[in-house]
Amino acid sequence: MEVSALRVLSAADIHALSPMPQLIECLRLAFSSDAVAPPRQVLKTPGGAGDRLLLLMPAYGRAGGGIVKLTSVHPDNPQKGLSTFQGVIVVFADDGAAVAVLDGAAVTRRRTAAASALASSYLSRADSSHLLIIGTGSLAPSMALAHASVRPITRISVWGRRAERAEAAAAAIRALVPRSIEVRAGGILADAVGAADIISCATTSTAPVLAGRWLKEGAFVDLVGSFSPSRREADDDVVRRARIFVDTYAGALAEAGDLLDPIERGIIARQSIVGELADLVCGRVAGRADSNEITLFKSVGTALEDLAAAQLIVARAANGRS
Repeated sequence: MEVSALRVLSAADIHALSPMPQLIECLRLAFSSDAVAPPRQVLKTPGGAGDRLLLLMPAYGRAGGGIVKLTSVHPDNPQKGLSTFQGVIVVFADDGAAVAVLDGAAVTRRRTAAASALASSYLSRADSSHLLIIGTGSLAPSMALAHASVRPITRISVWGRRAERAEAAAAAIRALVPRSIEVRAGGILADAVGAADIISCATTSTAPVLAGRWLKEGAFVDLVGSFSPSRREADDDVVRRARIFVDTYAGALAEAGDLLDPIERGIIARQSIVGELADLVCGRVAGRADSNEITLFKSVGTALEDLAAAQLIVARAANGRS
């Protein structure tokens, strides 16, 4: 196929073509399918402070169609007014022909949020109404929208180390969620955590920002920011108190510092991880056991989610939907 025949979809296209409820349902189907997502390849690249990465993530269905995502991770980008994550997703048809190129960062934001919301549908209390977003990056608005799509959220709190960025993230969230939802930025983090039903951490922190002693009974903790063994968003008390689930065992046991570090130090056991997202979707493992239980979902991302999102987006684009 000629390169000029490729459908090229921008970030704006991605948002228009991936309604959150439909995307969440596509991920639910994907995690119960026989699609394949091999382990991603992580390469260090030059520049910055030596912490730049290039991620290569393939996934494909049994019929032959699939995707390859190429993502660069440049932690120094926010200082330049740019997103930390940049990249593209190339989509292939069942016959192997490349049919589309998608804005990879936009797809990543949408599918990451959708995966957390999918987990929340099994692990958070059905009456959860207060959502706390910890982190003010580009992922924050999508996380808020996704969680509000599966639970009766009436209040969203936003916390970040810099007040102006928290206010900006809150403004972006207000533009996405229903007007009936109250969105506020700032405040004391410990108080916000103690009041929240769902706590979603989407930061690039290398040291824990979330303390387990702050969590109230029945809380659901959603950790999506860290995807490196050397990074943590939650302290030992969080994982010690929670019933733990992951997006995939393969990814979490290779990259999730929030779990690997406590396991290596004997704070929790490998068996403390109750199941992965496919287990919840397929009913092999029960989700929340009772209203007082603290549950935790740790996500490092999988190309299976990119595959599901890309196929939805390309199909809707081909049908002229938005």
